[in-house]
Amino acid sequence: MTVSGISTFGRADDSADPPTEGRAGTAGFPADYVTLDLETTGFYPNSCSITEIGAVRVRDRRIVDRFQQLVNPLRPIPAQVVKLTGITDEMVAGLPTIDEVLPRFVSWLSAGVSTDPDASYEPDSDSDTDADDSAAIAAVPFEPIVGHNVSFDIRFLDWNARKVLDAPFSCVDYDTMQISRTLFPSQRHHRLLDLIQRFDIADNEEHRALSDAIQTQQCLEWMHRYTDRHAGRGFGSVDWTDVTDKGNDTVIHRQLTLL
Repeated sequence: MTVSGISTFGRADDSADPPTEGRAGTAGFPADYVTLDLETTGFYPNSCSITEIGAVRVRDRRIVDRFQQLVNPLRPIPAQVVKLTGITDEMVAGLPTIDEVLPRFVSWLSAGVSTDPDASYEPDSDSDTDADDSAAIAAVPFEPIVGHNVSFDIRFLDWNARKVLDAPFSCVDYDTMQISRTLFPSQRHHRLLDLIQRFDIADNEEHRALSDAIQTQQCLEWMHRYTDRHAGRGFGSVDWTDVTDKGNDTVIHRQLTLL
């Protein structure tokens, strides 16, 4: 289901800065995007299943809509996963499978850009993508995807999209783990839990898809503000490099670099 106008989790969110001009955020951060998170039965999409999809749509750096759905994985959920997420076999019994949920989720993603004439993706001139890939990149149907260790989520979505939709999952993504590692190289750990505690967002990670997606959005906006305040002082300036995913050339990872 989708519900508009929700509040964020954790402590009071001070991310409500004045909207940036245009679609691109300052320092190259996106202003309009979707933050997503998945819960799964394990680490490998070819042998494990999605149990929950959670996502929030962001406009001018503010959450405006959400998507949350538990998914029947058609297999027992391992005990260690139940302990981590709290999602049990009983909770997902009788619920829709990924064959039903994924088309609805993709439709929800697509609806976010259906009225946006500037939603197409244009690679940077110094991108690692080849000219031959331009047609595939132009076909990316969604606004930017943001996640924490987002490649994990994209691999599961791509594996299932190829089975259910007979097409790869295509997107441009930003990874809050990669951004944190670049901005704070002296820090040893960059889990979502580390970030929300370090940024004074919340004390605990719930390990539920929607909650984690919201906390990831808060982390991105915190690092956006941090970059705005410290560029030219703590470091010179920032740039972004576009890297094509090794397993799916219609996925572009946008990675932060410091100059």
